[in-house]
Amino acid sequence: MDYPKVSMSIASVLVVVFLLYITTIIKTIPCGKDLLSVFYSNFTHIDPVHIAGNLFALYALARVERAVGPKKFIGIVSFLLVFTTVVEVIIHKIFSHIPCSIGFSGVLFGITTWELVTSRDIDYAMILSIIILVGSASMRSSKVSLMGHAVGASAGVVGGIVWNRIARLQRGGSIGGDMVGYI
Repeated sequence: MDYPKVSMSIASVLVVVFLLYITTIIKTIPCGKDLLSVFYSNFTHIDPVHIAGNLFALYALARVERAVGPKKFIGIVSFLLVFTTVVEVIIHKIFSHIPCSIGFSGVLFGITTWELVTSRDIDYAMILSIIILVGSASMRSSKVSLMGHAVGASAGVVGGIVWNRIARLQRGGSIGGDMVGYI
C-alpha cells in the first residue's frame, strides 16, 4: 500500500493546530475577512467532532493522492486552498454579514468534487449529487458553513474541468469533447 505522505502531513498540521487551540496556546480564531485570516481559517478546528470528521474524510480521500501521486495532489490541494480563500474573501467583501468559516471541510469538498469531475463526464446526476452532498452536510447544524462547503465544492469542479482540459491537451486532443479521467 502506497503511503499518502501529503494527506498524512496535512492531518498532522490539522491536529497540531487543533491542540494549540484546545490548550489555549492560540486563543484567537482567524475570523478576519482578509486573505491571511481566511487562509489560516482552513486549518483551524476548535471542536473535537469537527476535526475528527475532517480527519476521517481526509483519510477516505487519500485515495486521490494515491491515484495522482503526491506532487499532483499538492497541486490540487494548493489550487483548492488558493481558490477557496480568494472566493471567500470576495464573498465577505460583497456580503459582510456572512460569518467566517473555519476548518478544512471546504478543501475536502473540493477534493471530492474534483474526483467526481475528473473521473467521469459531468451530468445532471453528478451536479445533483454535489448539491445534496454540500446541502445535507451544511444543514445538520447552524454552525456548519454552507458558504465554505459550497465554495470548496465549486473550486473542485473548476479545478477538475481545468485538469481534464490540460490532460486532453497533453494527449494531443482538442479542448472540447469528452472529459478525461485521472486513472
